[in-house]
Amino acid sequence: MNIHIFVFRLVLEVFILPPVSSLANILLEDFKLVKEIFREAGFDVDQDASKINDRVLEAFVRLLVEREESKEKRKKIIQALRDLLKESGNDLYHKFDPRIPMETVPLDERKSSFREVRKGYKLEEGIREAQRCLTCRDPRCVEACPIHFGVPAALKLLAQGRLEQAYRLSLTYYPCLGIMGRICVRFCEYACIMNEIGFDPLAIRYTHRVITDYVDKSKVKLSPKPPIGKKVAIVGSGPAGVNAAYHLALLGYSVTIYEAANRIGGMLKLSIPEFRLPSNIVDEELNILKDLNVKIELGKQVGRDISLLDLVKEYDAVFISVGAHKPKKMGVPGEDLQGVIQALPFLYKVKIGEVKKVDGRVWVIGGGDVAMDAARTALRLGASQVKIMYRRSRAEMPADPEQVEDAEKEGIEIIILATPIEFIGEGNILKKMKCVRMRLGEPGPDGRRKPEPIPGSEFIEEADMVILAIGQDPDLSFIKPEDGIELTKWGTIKVDENLMTSRPGVFAGGDAVRGPATAIEAFADGKRAAESIHRYLQST
Repeated sequence: MNIHIFVFRLVLEVFILPPVSSLANILLEDFKLVKEIFREAGFDVDQDASKINDRVLEAFVRLLVEREESKEKRKKIIQALRDLLKESGNDLYHKFDPRIPMETVPLDERKSSFREVRKGYKLEEGIREAQRCLTCRDPRCVEACPIHFGVPAALKLLAQGRLEQAYRLSLTYYPCLGIMGRICVRFCEYACIMNEIGFDPLAIRYTHRVITDYVDKSKVKLSPKPPIGKKVAIVGSGPAGVNAAYHLALLGYSVTIYEAANRIGGMLKLSIPEFRLPSNIVDEELNILKDLNVKIELGKQVGRDISLLDLVKEYDAVFISVGAHKPKKMGVPGEDLQGVIQALPFLYKVKIGEVKKVDGRVWVIGGGDVAMDAARTALRLGASQVKIMYRRSRAEMPADPEQVEDAEKEGIEIIILATPIEFIGEGNILKKMKCVRMRLGEPGPDGRRKPEPIPGSEFIEEADMVILAIGQDPDLSFIKPEDGIELTKWGTIKVDENLMTSRPGVFAGGDAVRGPATAIEAFADGKRAAESIHRYLQST
């Protein structure tokens, strides 16, 4: 079946029942459009559609997207092409199959269990999903990813069943593909060209996980360079610190991590719930640092047990990668009542087994992933009611849509465009909260419309516990004036384009520089910092 039949079918579908007088013009116009795109893609429309190959298909989609056509029209064109490919016996029609869903733990079980909710793809499902990749000439996914992960290359290797090679590729970026296959915020998927033609984007995060779930890691041996006799200190063991240590160790540096907590991993280990990121996955992937002889000083807090100035004197370079662990306060009356708590300390206490039970009516204030984690955790610990309150609209919630969907499926109600203005107690114990309805005003500095209270819209809600999840700041109190490190007006560390601070030899990245950000952005900073430190030490 050749393209002429496809075009005739297409225009009938896209322009069904147009005015009779214009039908000929529409047919001619769109025949020219499709024919022109195929010609640019290097394919003669007189050929049979079974001859269309990956290169032609990618070019056709890319060129179609570059045209100023509506997404709806693009989708109908691609749908008609998919039908033609299928009828012609060309297996490339599978490129436009729906995204493969991932099996989850049944709802009745997960409400009372911390078992990981998403079970992961079976290997054949991961391979099939990877085969949907168009292998774009200029991959948007790579550009959108903060660490510029080679998504098309990894998917191609997975599609061919070459798991070991796909895993080796991931190790050139970071050693935590299994972690990111569970919690990455998916900048890549939102950038996928499939979105532009109205089809499901590739499940890139899920395919990353399937690589690490099925690869035989024992066959993958690292080859660090010989020791070069220089030492680097890393302050903090979150994603930025871990990735900097990993890359520096591979380059032959002697690396020591100073971690204030009694376990490595930062928020990956201390606050993300087991149902989203099991601790054994974090432990398994971070063990790679031990294989590289990275020294880890747990329970060693810079500023308390050792000064930053001491590190500067002892090491050839220092990388500051402390996370944003200092919770923000709302600044409303009653915030100090018993029963009003912060989300991160709550999640940490649950992780270490200090908190095992939650009773009564729980409200979580905030709309990010931490808010979702806190709400879903409270539900699993026995709260009779869990609700989330967010001051902006649903569309502006920063939480991963997958997290929001899971929370609602588990019975957690989300109240939007509202916020507490006072917490009310009896004998210093929280009983109620006074709230106000909000509306969205003019855009603020971040481009989002600023929420404004609606006068006279106050209302009261009963509450036994309120968990605040409205954001965190990095705690940089360990940096003293004599350290010579300049801060920004936002209270973060000021760095140059190489992530070097105002003190030569001292670098910084992750939340300490960005403020609260994502794990993949922190991993990217760690890799970038390692490269900058290497250049610096090679020149000194």
